[in-house]
Amino acid sequence: MLTCTRTMRRKDVQLLALAKRGDRDSLCEVGQRYLTGSEGFPRYIDLGLKYLSHQSLENFPPSAKIIAEALPLGELVRRNLLVALTTAAHCGSASASLKLGFWLALTRNDEASALRLLSQASQNGSADASAALTALAQDQKNPLRAALSYLAVLPEIDASGALAQMLSSTIKTGDFQTVVRVLEFVTLIPVERSPELCDAVCDALVATHDSRISMPEMNSDCLQSILEDCVRRGNSAAALILGRALCGIDVVFAWSSSLALKRNVKEGRALLLRAAEAGLNEAWFPLYQVHTEFQGSDENSRPSGFFLQKAAASGNPSAKRQLGMSILKSAVAIEEFESGMQWMTQAAHQGDVIARNLLRTLVLPTRGEDQEAYQAIVEITRHDPGVAHRLLIARDFGLTKEETICADFSLGIRPWGLVISNSMGDGKFRQPFSRAIPALEASFLDHLNVAANYFQQGKSGTSKDTDNRQAWHMLEHVLNLCRCDESLFFAQVPDATLASPRQGTSWAHSVEKLWS
Repeated sequence: MLTCTRTMRRKDVQLLALAKRGDRDSLCEVGQRYLTGSEGFPRYIDLGLKYLSHQSLENFPPSAKIIAEALPLGELVRRNLLVALTTAAHCGSASASLKLGFWLALTRNDEASALRLLSQASQNGSADASAALTALAQDQKNPLRAALSYLAVLPEIDASGALAQMLSSTIKTGDFQTVVRVLEFVTLIPVERSPELCDAVCDALVATHDSRISMPEMNSDCLQSILEDCVRRGNSAAALILGRALCGIDVVFAWSSSLALKRNVKEGRALLLRAAEAGLNEAWFPLYQVHTEFQGSDENSRPSGFFLQKAAASGNPSAKRQLGMSILKSAVAIEEFESGMQWMTQAAHQGDVIARNLLRTLVLPTRGEDQEAYQAIVEITRHDPGVAHRLLIARDFGLTKEETICADFSLGIRPWGLVISNSMGDGKFRQPFSRAIPALEASFLDHLNVAANYFQQGKSGTSKDTDNRQAWHMLEHVLNLCRCDESLFFAQVPDATLASPRQGTSWAHSVEKLWS
């Protein structure tokens, strides 16, 4: 017995020596033994692949066949060995054909190629391929899925690892059709839900949400179970997704019921808070939504406001609009109007359509077409540039005649628009008409900056130091001289309409249909 062991070890030493010299057969033999852990060699995949990837084995089909047959599909994909798998399948390896058929069926949705490879594996002696083809023939509703379901339980497929790798690779390439197809398959077959697969499913759900890809109806019990597993292992993204679903909050990519069949607001709220505290800022706005919807007493208004502030500060446009709206609804002082306007304009710049529509209601209407007004301003500029600047701003921001005369553009300019303050009035024009007005177009802010610089340089007789009465006469004189209708430039509205954007509650009531 001792002599035999020594003899075998001597042969192994000789085999290794030949492999080191680049002998092809020896390299393949040593590599296979390490990959399979056979004939006295420990199982050492990395070392086995090192031997089988020797430069003398480049484009050598037998080495590819050894790799493809020794490792399960999940491991082959994880190690980027699909080239070896394809080579082995083309060389007639039944195991390689079986694995490659499974892979192509899911990643490329290529039923013809998958069936061809399974038939090839069956002809080359694979009993599993024959059984899969039998399952395929017996299921008329979804034959390919029946065949893949049979193959998924085979150790040589390692479906859990293979599916996890499929999801990871297709997310990176942006192939979301395949992502959705694999997700459907995961929820329909009895595959082992390893931590690797559960995390990959969670990553796929996040990716589809971020890319605004709609998902079909899936097995919600299965998806919820997978997300719960991720949450138990501290996955914050899973806590966010499941928390939203349990609270009944639908998102762009899926109805909440497709991720959690039954609502559980208490548990969902706890998960959202966990996600938010872990640094996922996307959780703050759902927390606000939940607290607002289920607010039963005033004691809940404080956390609700806190969540809204956090969501807006994190950049959520809907939260910015909601916060701006809540400030404007109760605004009395001009500083409150400015704060609300700042949040609202940020939301509009991020594409929030409701915010933009609400901002439009804060700009009083003027008559006529913009082109007609701008042509008139070109003519007015020849007579008095200062008057032309004021009329252009009046047209852009919907100012009344009084506001136009009294406005100090250098003091009233803001990054989001213009503030007309009652302290700018004088004499008979001194009346409380403070108003915050958004710039609906970027060009309006450009016009405002140019006008502010112009008046700061004191180039116009209608500057802030000029008596308002004199400015009034100068403006009327220029309009008459150029034969321009002042309704082209000044907002002419009833007192009730004019008062609305100056009082938060009044304005909020007038636009209730837009934000409710």
